Amino acid sequence: MIDFIIITAFCIFMTFMIIGFNKQMNEKNKKRDEINKIIKDRKKDEITD
Repeated sequence: MIDFIIITAFCIFMTFMIIGFNKQMNEKNKKRDEINKIIKDRKKDEITD
């Protein structure tokens, strides 16, 4: 019975770790997308010039 509690607690902990990691990755991806968008806009401006 104790083993079951430990395994359950570990699974819940890992789930929260994964959710937190995904949130961080999503924020990084958003920043990267914004940077890429700025770079594309600059390239468009250079082409028009």
